[in-house]
Amino acid sequence: MKGNKFFSFLILSLVLTAFLAGYIMISRGLDSTPQSKTGTILDKFGNPQPANIEDQKLEEAEIFVVSSVKSVSVSNSADRKGVVYFEKNTGKLFEFNFENNKEQLVSDTVLPNFLSSIWSPVKKEVLSLFYSPDGTKIKYHNYDTGKTIDLNNNIHSAAFSPDGGLIAYYLAGTASLSVSGPLTSETSRIYIAQTDGTYPKKILNTRIIDLDISWPIKDKIAFSTPTAEIFLLTEEGQLTKFIESKPGLSTQWSKTGSKLLFSYLGDPSSSMTSLWIKDVESKSEKDLNILTTASKCTWSIDDITIFCAVPKTPSIDDIYQINTTDGSQKLVAEPNMPIGATFLTALENNLLFTNIADEKLYGLKISD
Repeated sequence: MKGNKFFSFLILSLVLTAFLAGYIMISRGLDSTPQSKTGTILDKFGNPQPANIEDQKLEEAEIFVVSSVKSVSVSNSADRKGVVYFEKNTGKLFEFNFENNKEQLVSDTVLPNFLSSIWSPVKKEVLSLFYSPDGTKIKYHNYDTGKTIDLNNNIHSAAFSPDGGLIAYYLAGTASLSVSGPLTSETSRIYIAQTDGTYPKKILNTRIIDLDISWPIKDKIAFSTPTAEIFLLTEEGQLTKFIESKPGLSTQWSKTGSKLLFSYLGDPSSSMTSLWIKDVESKSEKDLNILTTASKCTWSIDDITIFCAVPKTPSIDDIYQINTTDGSQKLVAEPNMPIGATFLTALENNLLFTNIADEKLYGLKISD
């Protein structure tokens, strides 16, 4: 009996000794299989990170819902306390106030065939695009006066000047394309005019068709062509090519218009576009070595910082803060959703983005 007790005690001692030795080895990092996975959150810190991305995220961001409806054409409100946006398809106007975190219906007027709107920088006027079998139609509306004007049916693209005092628009030629391809008798034209389309002044005749107009700089109108080229045009009609033809081109002008963020398919074998930046004055270009689309990015007022949704998987994006000068990147949030357009609020303390899955507007606080 005593022998059996002694044998049992010996076995228990050996088991305890082995357990303690194993515990000490693990606690001191002496695991004989350092590549093994523990299945806990600590595993993330063992994975190698890209050299140009900071190891730590900003303070964990809380994602919140901004819109209760599918949203398009978001812009800062006139008082800078919130944002305004339209309900997709209906054209109903909503406002979200960040002071009380509430959404409010501003206009319940349904706009048949509504597509989207371009907001004036002074926020009281919009150029709204409507579907038509003959091509997109544009209407001017002033929210202060209530005035609505149908612009010429052949105006298919328009933009406000940076100060909101004028518009530039592309008037398509009435002649159709011949069987062989070139535009026949009448050329297309680019005009500047008052915001309601009155007092137009022609600044360019062109045989290039289907132009997309923007006005990023006070003295320079920009337009892109169907072949993915970008031209700059002065009010005096001086024309220069700014970007050569690039497949899959997407662009985003900085707030001052001094820089252009653009993306394109640099590698024909890849479906991913890469981000580049170009300076208007120096004409210098720089590869940011980031695979995403410019339309998923938004500029800070400093003309240096951008926030971009960058694919994590084919259906999920992460959000990064990127310094376009030194190329440094910081992970801001992991929303776990596919992201469309991004938008930085007037005070730059909230970043908004569209969830492609439900087409609603979401946000996250990025500073105090």
